[in-house]
Amino acid sequence: MKLTPLDIQQQQFRTAFWGFDKREVDAFLDVLANDFEQLVRENNALREEIKRKDAELLDHRERERTLKETMITATRITEDIKQNARKESEIVVAQAEAQAEQIIQNAHTRLVRIMEDIDELKRQKAQFEAGLRSIIASHTKLMDAMTEREPMGAEMHSLVKRRQGPVQSDLPVERVEDTDDDLLLAPRGGDR
Repeated sequence: MKLTPLDIQQQQFRTAFWGFDKREVDAFLDVLANDFEQLVRENNALREEIKRKDAELLDHRERERTLKETMITATRITEDIKQNARKESEIVVAQAEAQAEQIIQNAHTRLVRIMEDIDELKRQKAQFEAGLRSIIASHTKLMDAMTEREPMGAEMHSLVKRRQGPVQSDLPVERVEDTDDDLLLAPRGGDR
């Protein structure tokens, strides 16, 4: 049975002939009851404090668990961000390399096309020169034929050949007058 301070104060003892002094026992019981009451109050206060501390401890443990979970989540998110950034950078580099390769390929294709154009222009130039030489040769033969038919034409033809020499210029020709009032062919834009 649990005693309370009230039980101590109300406790009655049987009296005996040679028993204790009733006033001393009552005074002692009062002191004991007061001390016991104070101990009970302190005990209750300590129990309340323990309950409060246990609640705080539980709260702190819950916070610690939440913080640990948050830290783990943050670490995972950080790793995911790093991995995604790494993947994105690899994709960007691969795209840049592909684009550079395409640019190089386009430049190479254009170079080949330009080289083909240059070859075609050289071929056309050679064709043009051959055609021009052929025309000049046929005109020379025509002039030779004409000079054989006309005596005056022969003098003019020999004069032209003497003054100019053989026609080898790529420049167009124009008619100019000689100081002897004879017509000569001279290169256009050249020295006169």
